[in-house]
Amino acid sequence: MKIAELHASNWAGVCYVTGGGTLLLSDLLCEPGASATILNAAVPYSNEALAQLLGHSPDQACSEISARNLAMKAFSDAKEYSSDQALFGLGVTASLQTNHPKRGALRAYIAIQTATRSQVTKVEFSNSQTRKAQEILLAKIAYGKLCSGLGIASDPYPDCNTQTAYARTAQEILFDTEPVALGARAPAYLPGAFNPMHSGHCQMRQLAQEMLQCDVQYELSVRNVDKLPLDYFDLDQRCKQFQPDELLLTNLPYFYQKAKHLSVDRRVTFVVGVDTFARIIDPKFYQIGMPLHDVVNFFIATGTNFLVFGRTVGNKFMTLADLSIPPNLRELCRQVEAAQFQCELASSTLRSNSGLTYNDRLE
Repeated sequence: MKIAELHASNWAGVCYVTGGGTLLLSDLLCEPGASATILNAAVPYSNEALAQLLGHSPDQACSEISARNLAMKAFSDAKEYSSDQALFGLGVTASLQTNHPKRGALRAYIAIQTATRSQVTKVEFSNSQTRKAQEILLAKIAYGKLCSGLGIASDPYPDCNTQTAYARTAQEILFDTEPVALGARAPAYLPGAFNPMHSGHCQMRQLAQEMLQCDVQYELSVRNVDKLPLDYFDLDQRCKQFQPDELLLTNLPYFYQKAKHLSVDRRVTFVVGVDTFARIIDPKFYQIGMPLHDVVNFFIATGTNFLVFGRTVGNKFMTLADLSIPPNLRELCRQVEAAQFQCELASSTLRSNSGLTYNDRLE
C-alpha cells in the first residue's frame, strides 16, 4: 500500500520510535499530505529521553512491553491533539547493527494501539545485514503492520510474529474522556491493579462483605494516576482473573472520581490497604486536578467511607494510627485490625518471583 493512501484515509496518529525506525518517519513525512495523518512524531533515543516520555525507566528499552508502552503513550497523546478522527498510536523499539558489540539478538518490536485493538510484532534481523538494510526492512514491515492494524490493507508480512488483543464488548469507551463504568454497581468497591490478583484480595473482599453487610465489587481502572493506561493485552489478562459479575471496569484513576461516579445517589465505601489510603491523602498525587483539601471536603460532604486494612511496610505493621488524617475524614474511616486480617502477599512480589515478563509471549 502506498503511503499516499494512508494519508488519504481518515486515520491520524502519533509515532514514537527508539533504537531504529526513523526511516519510517522519513517515508511518512516526505509524502505530501503527511500533516493530515501525523499529528506528532518523536525519537526518544537516549535512556533519559525514553524515561521522560514514558514516565518511567523501562527495564529494557528494546522489548515488547516498551513498544506497547510507546504505542499507548502515542495513542493517548493523539487524543490530546484530535477528537474528530480515527486515531492510532505507533511505537517502535529496535536493537539494530551498530559500531559496538550488542547483547542479545538484533530485533525490533512494532506496536499499534487504536480504540479497538492492541497489536505487537517482533522482527528479527540477521547479523550479516547492514544497519541500512535493517532500517529499510524495518520501515517496510512497520508500515505494512500499521496499515493492516488499521484495517486499511491486508498484512503483507503474515509470517512475522504478530499478536493482537481486541476490545471486548463496549471496552473501547474506557478510553473516552467522559467517566465510564462497565459492570454491576454495588454499595462498596475494592479497587486495585490486580497484577496479578492473589488470595489476599479474595480474603479482603470476603471479610469486607462480612463487616459491611453488603456486596463488594472489585474495581479495575484502565487509567492510573502515575502510569500509562492499560492496553487490551493487559486488560484481557487482568479480566480473566475474575468472574464476569464480580468486576467493575472504569476509567477513573482518582478516588474522588470513583466516589462521584460510583455512588449512584448513595454513600459508597472503598475497601483499601493503608498504603493506598496514604496515597489518597498525599498532596503529590493531586498536582493536576482537584486540590487535596477539596478532595477531603468532597469525601466529607458525600459521606464517602473507607474500610482500611493494615499492611506491613518495611518491618512495621501500619494502620490508620500511623497517618495524619483530617479529623472529619478520620470519622469516615474504619480500621480492620491486625487480629482480623494480616496478609503478606503483594502482587509485585508475585511478579518478581514468577520470573515471567510480558516478553514471554513473543520470545
